[in-house]
Amino acid sequence: MKKLTKKVVAVVLVLAMAFCMLAACGTDGDGGDASKENGGSGNTQAENGGDTKGGKILLLSNVSSGTLYDFNITYMDMWTKELGYSYEIIYGDGANDPAGNLTAVKNAMTSDVVGLIAMQDGGISDIMAEYPELFVVGMASDMASVYGEGGASAACADNEKFLGTVAGGYADGNKIGEKMAEKVIEKGYQKVAICMSPAFAYPQYAIADKALRAYIEEYNETASEKIEVIDDEPTVLMFKPLDDTYFNEKQHQDLDAIVGFCAGQSFIYPVLANAIGNGQADADTKLLTFGLQGDQALVDDVGTGIVQGLYLPNYEEMFFALVMLDNAIQGKQFADFEKSEVLDGAYVNITSDEVMTTVEEDSPLLSSDMSKLALSMEDGKQYFTRYNEDATYAQLVDLMNSDAFTEKGYEK
Repeated sequence: MKKLTKKVVAVVLVLAMAFCMLAACGTDGDGGDASKENGGSGNTQAENGGDTKGGKILLLSNVSSGTLYDFNITYMDMWTKELGYSYEIIYGDGANDPAGNLTAVKNAMTSDVVGLIAMQDGGISDIMAEYPELFVVGMASDMASVYGEGGASAACADNEKFLGTVAGGYADGNKIGEKMAEKVIEKGYQKVAICMSPAFAYPQYAIADKALRAYIEEYNETASEKIEVIDDEPTVLMFKPLDDTYFNEKQHQDLDAIVGFCAGQSFIYPVLANAIGNGQADADTKLLTFGLQGDQALVDDVGTGIVQGLYLPNYEEMFFALVMLDNAIQGKQFADFEKSEVLDGAYVNITSDEVMTTVEEDSPLLSSDMSKLALSMEDGKQYFTRYNEDATYAQLVDLMNSDAFTEKGYEK
């Protein structure tokens, strides 16, 4: 009955949502420009007892509203209160420009700042050169400028103050493309198109596009029913929704699916839903994409309507950044931590109404309800050296690579 109700709601609201989102659309986090600052600073008495070093942590955010932003605030509130830090959210440059990111950090820098969590990688070397005593860790970013071949900040990989990163999903675009190609084949889609965010901001998506095409081409060599990937190049969405003229072109009017290497619920869904509603696009066209929007109509659509695959890098990956920063700030870094690295982030794979319901009801990803964390505060403390002197980096990496932060972590 619940699933039927969700389907009915999704059908009733889909066109209304399409028009609303076209009027006010952006990434999962566009809009707003006020900093979020919380807590005090200085030496504190943390709840584990004994003197600990305090100070302020800056979060260089690539979003300024939305479900991810709301989660980050609540998560930072919880952990910084426990650990004895204050924090401030600052905003990265919209185009990930190095100068813009450095300026954002400069404008927030005060004498009590002890750490930086960076959600984008432009200007990492400039920031670390300007503030050589600052501990820096990445989050929701593959830090391509640090770890990519010929990266502008490559020297930071060997800087003892740079503590590594967890990517927003797979760090290797080839794995992202292959993941989507496998889903296209599994779903039986025969005619697909590709849309993506610009490569200058998301270089791994350009790699993913090529990997998907190569995977499908290889599949077609032995397939009885071949898959057609239309258009020689993906449609690039420059931080705004798909143009509604897209469906004026005949080859876009009878698609089985669109693969969106982007926040597709914001950038593709509204225009596609509108085109389906006015008969311009095939009524059965589906969407496979990334990210998560909290609007109820969009939530209800996943698995029952247009969105048949939604892949979400788990917001709880911030845990890695907080552990690495705290250990370093307290002067108690893992004994087995030798050099920074980029880790794959875990995907929450939302491919059905049932999984969407689990995420909605039993995870904090939409509600920011910290009682529903996959990794509770009490369980998480064992990875901090201030609480557990035997904690190891290897154990933390194993945790980040486990199913704990996939959809399985929220199953009851």
